Amino acid sequence: MANKIIKYFKRKIPFIKKPINEYKTNERFRIRSKYSKYLNKYIVRDNVILYESYHGKNFTGNPLTIFLKLSTLEEFQNYKHIIVVNENNPLVENFSKKPNVQIVSVDDDNYLKYLATAKYLINNTSFPYYFIKREGQIYINTWHGTPLKTLGIDINNAGMADHMNIQRNLLQTDFLISPNKFTYEKLLSSHDIINIFSGKIADIGYPRVDSTINSNREEVLSKLGIQSDKKVILYAPTWRGTVGNESDTSQKLLNEVLQLKERLGNDYIVLLKSHYFAYKYFEEKNLEDICIPNWFDTNVILAGIDILITDYSSIFFEFLPTEKTIIFYGDDIEQYAEERGFYLNIDTLPGPLCKEIEAVADNILKEGLIKDIYLDKYQKYKQSFCYNDDGNATDRLIDIIFRNKNKENTISVQTNKEKVLIYCGAFYNNGITMSALTLLDNIDYNKYEVVVIENPKGTDEKWNNIRKANKNVHFIYRPGVMNRTIFESYRHQWTLNRGISGKLMEMVVPKSLYKNEYRRIVGNTHFDYVINFGGYNDFWSLLFAFSEVKRKTIYLHNDMKEEFNKKIGGKFKHKKHLKVIFSTYKYYDQIVSVAKSTHETNFKNLGSLVPNASKKMTYINNLVNSKKVNNLKNRREYISYNGENYIVLEQNKNGNVIRVKGTQSPGSTDINLVTIGRLSPEKGHEKLIRAFYDALEIDNKMKLYIVGEGPLKSKLIEIINELNLTKKVFLVGQVENPFVLIKESDCFILSSNYEGQGLVLLETMIIGKPIIATDVTGVRSVLEGGYGQLIDNNESALRESIIDFARQYRKKECPKQKRFDYKRYNKQAMERFYKIVLSADGDK
Repeated sequence: MANKIIKYFKRKIPFIKKPINEYKTNERFRIRSKYSKYLNKYIVRDNVILYESYHGKNFTGNPLTIFLKLSTLEEFQNYKHIIVVNENNPLVENFSKKPNVQIVSVDDDNYLKYLATAKYLINNTSFPYYFIKREGQIYINTWHGTPLKTLGIDINNAGMADHMNIQRNLLQTDFLISPNKFTYEKLLSSHDIINIFSGKIADIGYPRVDSTINSNREEVLSKLGIQSDKKVILYAPTWRGTVGNESDTSQKLLNEVLQLKERLGNDYIVLLKSHYFAYKYFEEKNLEDICIPNWFDTNVILAGIDILITDYSSIFFEFLPTEKTIIFYGDDIEQYAEERGFYLNIDTLPGPLCKEIEAVADNILKEGLIKDIYLDKYQKYKQSFCYNDDGNATDRLIDIIFRNKNKENTISVQTNKEKVLIYCGAFYNNGITMSALTLLDNIDYNKYEVVVIENPKGTDEKWNNIRKANKNVHFIYRPGVMNRTIFESYRHQWTLNRGISGKLMEMVVPKSLYKNEYRRIVGNTHFDYVINFGGYNDFWSLLFAFSEVKRKTIYLHNDMKEEFNKKIGGKFKHKKHLKVIFSTYKYYDQIVSVAKSTHETNFKNLGSLVPNASKKMTYINNLVNSKKVNNLKNRREYISYNGENYIVLEQNKNGNVIRVKGTQSPGSTDINLVTIGRLSPEKGHEKLIRAFYDALEIDNKMKLYIVGEGPLKSKLIEIINELNLTKKVFLVGQVENPFVLIKESDCFILSSNYEGQGLVLLETMIIGKPIIATDVTGVRSVLEGGYGQLIDNNESALRESIIDFARQYRKKECPKQKRFDYKRYNKQAMERFYKIVLSADGDK
């Protein structure tokens, strides 16, 4: 007995040590853990305001202007101001002398505490991945400019999830401060949330532009130590370098400034306002004297200058109210347009666009003429983008947010449609993905806003499938990882190890942890329905189960007991995850199988886990993408190679290179059988190959095509070689167009040991080919009624059915199958989907 106890505790030592070691050795875990502790421990403090600009790199722009105004108003003297700056500078040092101002830096303990407890959070970019806006906090995102160049998903060649943390921050935003309509529309649409953003938009102008309008030129120049009797030029380019290679562009900037100074002479003063990284480069080279200090607010500088030189920076929009000259300098305009892209036609810019620094100097020297030439464009830009710039934007902001006045002037862009959140299952090349994409193509987008939630990492396979999704669908991504304390880590891991079974685990499961993670991702967005369509991921199952959404549905795409017991290479494929997932079923309102027979099996095996299972467990047939099938089935293309004809099943063009994927063409004298499915144990491919081998003794003029990829590929190749079937059995792999192969073949055969539904059967029924399939869960309810031949699930029955089909085919006596009315089928499936999943009561 003692030995058993000792062994038990030895097994538990890694479990006990892991979170502690992680806390000690992983700085990011330690930060998230502390932040979680503050969230759990402290209340929100009503009179605390936290300001952050550009991730704490400096303290400028809108947050600075708001702080300066609030700190001078008598009614806010009892407020505490938390300024986030990672490096001290003269401006911030001066502020820190005030008793109600505290300086913190990103990720330090005080930052974490105030981020968790300050009522007002003001940011012009985004807070870190771990940030969660809690109940009682008010998040004001001011952003930082009118966009000339593209943002988010609009950026040419951008990764599909590169924008995810800004997207996540916007979803948590209560008030989005915008200088004009153009900006908020582009910002929200480029982050794929234009119709689901639940915050209010204050189209009131930028507080930071007040600094430009209300500052005095002589005073600004005096602070900079510059003579006011000279023409002052500010060169403010967009940063082009990459982190770690700052010298790539910084040296070029230096050369350009020196050229301008030499060409323009002593009547002009040239100032450089460089990016943070370029400024650091100049500091390291002791050349910072040619730059405006990084901490000096750009908008204040704009009040003191006479001419602005920029490229694609949004700074010029905020210089427009001064009605002074703007010159654009972009020697890489074509490359930048191709790589990044622009929202506005470059030909409409309110100033000349130069490609050489010498041309910039020439235009400066004829400034008066330039102003006349571009006057009309200048005024049009002012009317379109600067209609709020009257020097009072900060007052309007304070009225709306802090005084609770004029809120009726804010704008809402979210629609009145019900919102649906779906996890589709990682978008692998499988039946679940195809079913999800077809469902997304059939939802009524006049009634619903549909949001798909995904992890940001994946292969080309995943992103290719996501690109196929209906264009009405919003995609949001989960950046970072879950915030958790050491204690929450134990509870979470225990849940993953044991599932939520029994009263003890009901107490152990960290429900608040999952609720916080859900809120971290979706922010303020209120969803009416969540659908765990994938059904195989324990994390998303837990997250949706404990979300505060009024209706929750989880899909069962297979005989889940068989999936639970499935082994590949001697190891259980899904057992660990499904144990957890099964235990979450009781928290869902509907547990939906994808076919009637699948539901009957799942109800029999898993009904005991679900309270009120007879009402909660049901089925909705997967839809079939008839449009895709009918389109692709007729795309017959052939190529010849080494005297053999091949049918093309996939084409990919990359530049001037075309990659073609195909297989040996079905011969007219052969009987051609085809099957499609993942090369996995449940599909029964080994059984089919051996049955086919035996059938060849009766009719040697037959071929078998197996379409799909999977973990058993190597084993199937061994069997094919062992049986000398390399010229009879073809492993085609995963292809974009298997439908043309089905049409060119003579019979579809399915050898599965169990199925969810067998979507490929429906696709074959559309094409109208004969079907032979094992009479198993998920297949029976699809084919019963005359849509195909159901046979016993064994090798012998497969062999005999192949032989019988060959005999009948040779005699042209193949039995006719019932015609499949796929339009009626899809209509009925969608009616059940709306009635069961997207309804308040889920009546069947």
